[in-house]
Amino acid sequence: MQTSKLLLGIDIGTQAVKGILVDLEGHNYAQAALERGPKNPHPGWVEMNPEKDIWGACVKVIKKLFASTSASPNKVAVIGVSGLVPCLCPIDEHGSPVGEMILYSDNRAIDELAWVEEASGLRLTAEAVIPKLIWIRDREPERFDRIKTVFSAHNYVVFRLTGERCIDYDTAAILGGIFDIQKKSWAGEILQRLHIPLSLFPPPKPATSIVGSVSEAAAKQTDLPAGIPVIAGSGDTFPTMIGCGVVDPGDAMVSFGTTGLLTLTQKPLVESADGPHFDDGSGHASVAWIANVLSAGHLVHWYCEQFGTVEKTAANKMGSSILSILDAKASKLPPGAEGLIVLPHWLGRRTPTPDPHIRGAMIGFTPSHTPVHIYRAILESFAYNLRQTYASASTSISRVVATAGGARSVLWRQIVTDILNTQIEYYPASSGSLGIAFLAGYAVGLIQDFEDIKKSWLRDPQITVPDPGSVPVYDRYFDIYCRFEQQLSPSFMQLAYLMKDLGSINIVNLKRDI
Repeated sequence: MQTSKLLLGIDIGTQAVKGILVDLEGHNYAQAALERGPKNPHPGWVEMNPEKDIWGACVKVIKKLFASTSASPNKVAVIGVSGLVPCLCPIDEHGSPVGEMILYSDNRAIDELAWVEEASGLRLTAEAVIPKLIWIRDREPERFDRIKTVFSAHNYVVFRLTGERCIDYDTAAILGGIFDIQKKSWAGEILQRLHIPLSLFPPPKPATSIVGSVSEAAAKQTDLPAGIPVIAGSGDTFPTMIGCGVVDPGDAMVSFGTTGLLTLTQKPLVESADGPHFDDGSGHASVAWIANVLSAGHLVHWYCEQFGTVEKTAANKMGSSILSILDAKASKLPPGAEGLIVLPHWLGRRTPTPDPHIRGAMIGFTPSHTPVHIYRAILESFAYNLRQTYASASTSISRVVATAGGARSVLWRQIVTDILNTQIEYYPASSGSLGIAFLAGYAVGLIQDFEDIKKSWLRDPQITVPDPGSVPVYDRYFDIYCRFEQQLSPSFMQLAYLMKDLGSINIVNLKRDI
């Protein structure tokens, strides 16, 4: 293939960084990925190293892209970066990270969350960045004093590419109630109440704005030519929606990512291309959150690490993947995994109601159950959690599209289709990196119409339809799942208090031992 211009898209995920090179018609010139994951140094903590896991991983992916194609880096017309949000990526005055990046799924700042809500009148969830920043301020003051700028993951990469400190509207809006969406500016009064310096937050910019170009320093590290325009970019959900063609009202996306999502397009995505993209309750934005499952693909990864030794060995011998082997085994089991039900809340629950204290659980074990039963029950738990909020939005949904890594599983798509009792489309070429590349092309005027990705960039969908025999079975299991979750909630709260008390006791004992 010959082309005069290429779009470079980078998507920073929880488990992998992915990159893509496409031309203006959506033809794929190269794809590359680098897997790495977060660390959990303490229960409830989720961290990454900004230099190694974010910027360093992006540099490697960029180099892998051009190593796999004859296309020249000089053909790149624009770069877009998206990433997991919201994260607390603090940097100092020189642009160096101040400790580890704290992820959206980190639950260390529950006490600080309660204080923020009382002091500000805000209503936040545990994923918000502001309580985590206060956690650092109150518990690691020397570290806090070194922080000069607060980024999320993709903002940090844009900074490393261009040297420009900025944050996109969408990410600013979900840091924790400190951004005025109407004025597109920081809410200084709220920051004053929380005793947080306004200077920590960089200038907010539209997602589609050109914030700078590849610097000489970044060019040396990435082998890209200096001067390529870079857009502000966005959190990963909006580009992922673009990248699977969910761009018109009534289109819904089920993302089978590390974190699972169900979103609904309320207005054409092009109307909020600059951001913020998501509904704040005013009804002005294009996208509504329907479901947020913190542990979706994360649970599958956990299962493979804990129970997948046999399948890993077999996959290596066969030149196959561990997930294809597990899917083949799990597909032989009936709906409901023969009476085994999993709660997927390894990192707390976001929907249908936020609860950072709830955890994962399983019921129904018998001697006949095997690890494969657990695997299938994990896949089903994702769909049960989606269904808890899907019903309330179903009348507004005309089309459902599956995307992200887990959507490659035919079995998992069938399970979600059956539990939601709705047809699902899947486009193998869809991805968040494709979506951010498209948005970058749109930002510089190389692409004029969001419909292009739906009508020409994505082709030949795989369609999954509900199985009439499975749907009524899952209806009955879903009722049990909901009762199971409801009845255990008080016990999880008691367990959280117990763990907190024991943690305090252990710290006291440790000091005495020293």
